[in-house]
Amino acid sequence: MRLIVLTKPFGSTGVGRLADRLASLGVDGADLLVRAGQAVTPDAPEGIGAAARTLVRAGLGLDIVTTDLTTAGPQAERIIGSCAEAGVPLVRIGFYRYPEHGDYATCLDEARRQLDSLVHLAAAHGVRPALQLHHGTLHISAAHALRLLEGHGDVLVYADPGNQAKEGSEDWRLGLDMLGIERIGCVGVKNAVWRRGTRGWECDWQPLADGGVVNWPKILPELLRRGYRGPLSLHVHYPFESLEHVLQRDVDHLRGLVADARRENETR
Repeated sequence: MRLIVLTKPFGSTGVGRLADRLASLGVDGADLLVRAGQAVTPDAPEGIGAAARTLVRAGLGLDIVTTDLTTAGPQAERIIGSCAEAGVPLVRIGFYRYPEHGDYATCLDEARRQLDSLVHLAAAHGVRPALQLHHGTLHISAAHALRLLEGHGDVLVYADPGNQAKEGSEDWRLGLDMLGIERIGCVGVKNAVWRRGTRGWECDWQPLADGGVVNWPKILPELLRRGYRGPLSLHVHYPFESLEHVLQRDVDHLRGLVADARRENETR
């Protein structure tokens, strides 16, 4: 499994400096976030190709581009076209939200229409899209994602147990059984903890190295046992003073978890 890093916490750091900082961590590549305030923005998607070339020169890969795209349009055409030209193997699409006062059937129908247009656009460019399991959306779990993706077996799933912790808990093995390991294109890695605050109990992000409610020592061996060999994308969503310090700490911890998972599978 390849260890990559979601570039979100680097903000607008230029791609040259970004590649150097990732290389210094000893990771395999990047999960490049294309968003306003980042190194590559939706208004200048040609930066995707430049980022890919810069990462390669640093000995890294551009494993996935993460976008906020939810439907086809001129901007989606430019972004997906740039991904295709750069040889990006996977593009994470955006979130189909479930509003506080939403009607599920209506929201699902609209999301399917938007998704359909985006999937056809991606197919025209030879780009593989991925839908992330994410709290606050119509695709919070394997079951909900599969319902949204009916008729689109070509769309992969970006699994994310940390995101699912925001909604509660779910048997990870059940999700894997429903999706099938071949349907998982990437796994987001982070952890969270429930804390009692002024507004009651809340689920907050915390460093992967500090543990949390997501049982990665059980999840990673199971992924390996089922044959998953795709990227593990490390996410840093919690506050920090030194990004280099917290990232190196989490990368080292994740590398240790993967090594333990391999040893566990070898002794089975």
